[in-house]
Amino acid sequence: MASAVINQIAILTPKEGKFDELAAELANITRNVQEHEPETLVYYAYADAKKEEIIVVERYVNQAASDKHRAAPYFQDLIKKAPELLGKPLELKVGNELLQESAQVVRV
Repeated sequence: MASAVINQIAILTPKEGKFDELAAELANITRNVQEHEPETLVYYAYADAKKEEIIVVERYVNQAASDKHRAAPYFQDLIKKAPELLGKPLELKVGNELLQESAQVVRV
């Protein structure tokens, strides 16, 4: 049975010399998510080892929460800046169900 929860990762590849600018944009989005999106359960970004990609991990309580995030002005600002920041279109992987035998571990 599928869960209403939306799990996704976004893989962003910055243009050469744009890593720090893209990271700053994502930090701003993260602050806004914390303040304005109580139905966003998880939202954080990290860099791959070579600093060639930024991976954003997201979890929303339902599709409406995901839609709200995408419509938010701070996210739309990033969409407008994407052509100057990204070396290629972002890759998005979306799923609902957690694997039954997968342990969910969260330590903060």
